Amino acid sequence: MTDETSSPRSLPPHAEGGRDGDISTLRKELIEARNLVIKTDNLLKNLHAELKQMGRKHEEQEKRHWMTSVTAYIGFAVIAGVGAIAYANAEVRTARSDAQANEARAAALQKDAEKIKAAEQTRRDSSEKALRVYELLGSEKEGPALNQAMTQAMHLDRGQLSALEGKAIDDRAAGMKRQLAEAARSAGESAYRRQDWNATSQDLGRYVELEPKVSDNIIWFHLGSARIQTKEFQGALHPLETFLKSAGGTKTAQYAGLLLGQAYEEVGNANRAREVYERAVTLYPGSEFAPQLRNRLKRLAAAAAPLGTPPATAAAPKPQ
Repeated sequence: MTDETSSPRSLPPHAEGGRDGDISTLRKELIEARNLVIKTDNLLKNLHAELKQMGRKHEEQEKRHWMTSVTAYIGFAVIAGVGAIAYANAEVRTARSDAQANEARAAALQKDAEKIKAAEQTRRDSSEKALRVYELLGSEKEGPALNQAMTQAMHLDRGQLSALEGKAIDDRAAGMKRQLAEAARSAGESAYRRQDWNATSQDLGRYVELEPKVSDNIIWFHLGSARIQTKEFQGALHPLETFLKSAGGTKTAQYAGLLLGQAYEEVGNANRAREVYERAVTLYPGSEFAPQLRNRLKRLAAAAAPLGTPPATAAAPKPQ
């Protein structure tokens, strides 16, 4: 037993040769395995290095992405801020325009309100004035106060009165006007009979002013002849002309023609005076006024003749 364990067992020659081959093969495999391990280690190192590089790239990409995000956010914030400012400015301009338009409308409405208020106050004042005139027309007796009330009634602003107010004033004024006209006519005719020419001119002048349609044509003759006497020649033209339009061929008409021609002479209208005289002569050629009319025609003809032409007859004295 000892021998077997202490000394190696001898192997057959072919066994030794096979063990060396296995060892050689094993050595090769070990070398290959070590090379494979080294290669694997190198691959692992390369992979680790690549992973680190990829990590750094990923970090750089993350940094770039973060910077891009920050830049984009800042840009968006700037754009949003600019847009907000522009929108705010537009809103401010719109609000300012609206405020100005509202102020203009308010000013226009204020002016309209003031106009309406002024018109209402004017209408109220006119109504109050019309009421006072209406009361005066009913309370005043004949005289200056009533004449003044009539004048105020004629000069009322009818556009500021209602239809009812205007009719009430017109009705009462018409009644007072008729009374005043008749009173003036009566006073004027009485003054004419007294030969108070100033009173006749004033009263009958008042009558024809108040009465739109004078029914008695002789009133015009009395008024015109009274004004001839007071030397109101311009004021005598219309009454005498009116009288002659409907007087016909009466002797009074011939005398009115004599007075009218005199009035035209006094106001400097010789041509019209000659026409009036010629018409008056044809009415009554043999009347008592015919000589005066012919003398006046001769005087007018002499005045109209060229300088140095001898008159046909001596000029007649101017009638009184």
